[in-house]
Amino acid sequence: MNTLNNVVINKLSGGLGRRNPEQDMTSGLLFDGISTEKLETNKVERLSSLEDAEAFGITEENDNAQVSVYYQIQQFFRMNPSGDLYIMKTEGPAYGEIVRKALTMQEKANGDIRQMAIIYSSQSSFEETLEAVAKAQTQADLAYQNFMPFEIILEGKGFNPATASSLDGLNAANVSVVVAMDAKQAVKYPNSAAVGLVLGALSKAKVSENIAWIEKFNLTGEGFSKPAFIGGKKIETLGDLATLNDKRYIFTQTHTGLAGVYFNDSHTCTTGTSDFAYVENNRTINKATRLLRTALLPKLASPVLVDIDGKLPQSVSKSFEGLCRSALEGMVANQEVSSFDVYVDPKQNILATSELKVKAEITPIGTARKIMVDLGFKNPFGIDKA
Repeated sequence: MNTLNNVVINKLSGGLGRRNPEQDMTSGLLFDGISTEKLETNKVERLSSLEDAEAFGITEENDNAQVSVYYQIQQFFRMNPSGDLYIMKTEGPAYGEIVRKALTMQEKANGDIRQMAIIYSSQSSFEETLEAVAKAQTQADLAYQNFMPFEIILEGKGFNPATASSLDGLNAANVSVVVAMDAKQAVKYPNSAAVGLVLGALSKAKVSENIAWIEKFNLTGEGFSKPAFIGGKKIETLGDLATLNDKRYIFTQTHTGLAGVYFNDSHTCTTGTSDFAYVENNRTINKATRLLRTALLPKLASPVLVDIDGKLPQSVSKSFEGLCRSALEGMVANQEVSSFDVYVDPKQNILATSELKVKAEITPIGTARKIMVDLGFKNPFGIDKA
């Protein structure tokens, strides 16, 4: 080791703000209500830091009792400083009308958004929130049909833990309702939920990861230290939390014997037995959907040879299988799926239908939502039978 007196310059990396080309972290925030002339209405802008937001006139001073835009952006980048965030300011007379702009924002972002949070600046009842869930699912369905799938995160505005109904019958598998809020911040934002916190955690997570993973997602930090519900309503008993969890809300909690604040789960607004009951299920299938389409799209309208019986030769079927396998292998290597299988039936009648059918199945990563331990005493001498 060189011990001579010297001036040592350490070369650092990351100052240029260049992003990993992986787009799983690309997120969106759709909002209204903020007053800044630097941000055009219905125009999408891309942020790579909180400072970028401030350059558009989005400041803490612009937030008020009904507007939480700065707070949500601050929480997003606190959770994932490397995140990419599209924002769009819009206008609308009701919560549901703001939600209806989700697909428009996705289209203006060239379909790059993987998860989007939506906040509304005016007071809303819980009934309006439930209506917004239905409208959000319609937006997600249209986006999937147009090959740009994404998840939607909504504030549970008007939420009351004592009277809240279950979300499992809403049939909105691509929508989640967040009712978490920091107890201190709820004083300033009485009818807002910490959707920016959820959005940041999702952008940080692999598509296969549950944001309630204790080891990776401690939420404690500037702007979030004590869990509460919207409006600052206190978290009362573990029984109450269990009930709200069964009703499929996303909130925050603490764990006995462990410092920090954590999400309860990653519920979507559908039944718990659905294949798409959790956000990571959807993010995984959405990523596989995009990868497979990108791999197969160049082959659209291409000639396909058949043998003398009209069947696909093995070379053709294996070629298409190989394209799909190459697309999905990265997800296995990155531990986003456990395994996958692809099959192209050589017996299909492509001459009659002009359709090439591919069957693809992925085995997801499991989630240890409960860890069960059998614990008891043991006598090393055995049981005395005398």
